[in-house]
Amino acid sequence: MQNTLLVFTFGFLLLLFSSGCQPPPDLADMESSFQTGDCQSCHSTIWKEWARSLHAKSWTNPIYQQMAKDFPNRVETCDPCHSPKPILVTGLGKMPQLRQERKDSGVNCLTCHVDSKGAMHGPKGFQSADFHLNVEDPNYAQNPTQLCASCHGQPSVTAHQQIVDWHVNEKKNQNCTSCHMPSVERLHSNQSHEPKQGRKHTWEGSRSLSMLKRSAKLSIHRTGQNVRVTIVNKTGHQLPGDGLRAVILEVTFGSEIRQYIFSAEIAPDGLGLSSDNRLKLKQIRDFHFRIPINQSVKAKLFYRLLPDQDKTKWIPMIIVNG
Repeated sequence: MQNTLLVFTFGFLLLLFSSGCQPPPDLADMESSFQTGDCQSCHSTIWKEWARSLHAKSWTNPIYQQMAKDFPNRVETCDPCHSPKPILVTGLGKMPQLRQERKDSGVNCLTCHVDSKGAMHGPKGFQSADFHLNVEDPNYAQNPTQLCASCHGQPSVTAHQQIVDWHVNEKKNQNCTSCHMPSVERLHSNQSHEPKQGRKHTWEGSRSLSMLKRSAKLSIHRTGQNVRVTIVNKTGHQLPGDGLRAVILEVTFGSEIRQYIFSAEIAPDGLGLSSDNRLKLKQIRDFHFRIPINQSVKAKLFYRLLPDQDKTKWIPMIIVNG
């Protein structure tokens, strides 16, 4: 009887210890757990989404590394957003600080979710977890724009201030995640019992053809020999949204090919822009031509990812005939 009681007591204490008597992990524990793969082992679906995103490759991207070499102050102005410390630690909306460990993981889980105490922040309905503390944070559900603003809304870095543009056109219930992190129903973790509504962690953008097609409207209007080609910016920021990119209109009629390039050129310091003729918010641009009535017209809109990219690699966005 005494042995049975001892076994029961020991088992109870072991269960009690394993189910919540251990101190919750702090920030250092969470950083260590990320490096050993604990985030991936529990949140495998979300991890797979993140792993194929450009956020995951923000540091290792060879294009970034090649371009950053040309900026003398990259450590202060460029690198912090390509390998940032947790923004809940450095301050929402503030310029991030450069992370020294695991730079190769770019903008990772801890960058956006962990606070100074090691708790993970998320939207309403964020489930309790056995491994770490969770905090329901309205910044993730009601208006996550401030999260994005840390890297995409610094007034001092005009080459990448999409949030500043978006605020001019702010709409109720519309924010960065509405387009770049669309809703999805899936298991939040491998311990979840049923799918729940969440946001895709792929950050869709210029690599998404469907998003490119939705980003602008292209049309041709003819009245006799008078032809008007019209472009409308339908995004929540300038088009294209980044200084490296370009949107190119190509109008073809007869033997004529007319090209119009909308882009911005990043200044040598990597912060400002030396030139900028991108499509502004809701901007409509018209292009007028005199074309014989019996001659067809074709307008194409392309997306160019890099300034020196060959035309064969431009991405066709929209094609219209008139």
